[in-house]
Amino acid sequence: MSERRISTLPAATPISRLLRLVLGLVMIASVMPPLLGASWQGRLEVAAVIAALVVLYVAVHLLVTRYFGWLHPWLGAIIAVSPAFLIFLRGGVFAAGVILFIGLSLILIAALGHPGCEVLAFPALFLGRRTHLACVLFSPIDWVEGKLTEGFRSR
Repeated sequence: MSERRISTLPAATPISRLLRLVLGLVMIASVMPPLLGASWQGRLEVAAVIAALVVLYVAVHLLVTRYFGWLHPWLGAIIAVSPAFLIFLRGGVFAAGVILFIGLSLILIAALGHPGCEVLAFPALFLGRRTHLACVLFSPIDWVEGKLTEGFRSR
């Protein structure tokens, strides 16, 4: 049986939470004008991409938490982000769906204050458990901010 690992990442810091929130809002704002001008069919296709990503990442979350707890946090993060990146490369409604999904995930993860992989925010909310995977963009910011504010907290 594989070793199960819960998130050991440091908590998301205030600055990285604010950056997650701002980037999420910017991502959503960037796709809203074309999405609002799209037909109902186009909007449904974007919603289908988002739903497919949620299902995909619930499966990834379950695999990581149950069978791949030994996986390195950074390697796992790159592997986890790869499907969204590949779907994004298809362009059109696929890219809009991925951008909207990640934007919503960033807002959710900023609100919850969780560190870690942003694409796994919805599965963590639904399943009540986070993974140990890092966030490719924000975990370094969390780490640096934690180190910088560590001296202030100890005084």
